[in-house]
Amino acid sequence: MNDEQFYRALLKVGKKDKDALKEIYEEYIGFIYHVILDIVKNKETAEDITSDFFIKLWEKPIGYSPGKGHKGYIAAMARNMAIDHLRKYKKEELMAGMGGDDDPPDELELAADTGAGPEEEVVGALSVEQALEKLKPVYRQIITMKVL
Repeated sequence: MNDEQFYRALLKVGKKDKDALKEIYEEYIGFIYHVILDIVKNKETAEDITSDFFIKLWEKPIGYSPGKGHKGYIAAMARNMAIDHLRKYKKEELMAGMGGDDDPPDELELAADTGAGPEEEVVGALSVEQALEKLKPVYRQIITMKVL
């Protein structure tokens, strides 16, 4: 499917043409799935987000301008959905780990939990920062979003 064909199909999706969505789905299901899987690293989660991608495309097919490269557009949309999922999952994980307490643990509680003092935390943080510097920017961004 070229850029113009994608744009025409997307316009039809905007008019709730199921065949147009099916055409886009059949052409790009594998591509979208692999973009998402590369980020979330879990097959079931990637399948769920891929389904959500096509639901979102059906509900809101606006935002694409022809001539900009449709594969990049749908890849960015899929990547953003995967990253949003990771952020949401991490936030839920952090809230559950806090035991419902709205206040984050203080430094003494963290040191007591890990058995590490402030010096070890600084040394550990430096080595993580140095490791992050060696990664490609896209991977560094994913790790940063996942951890922070």
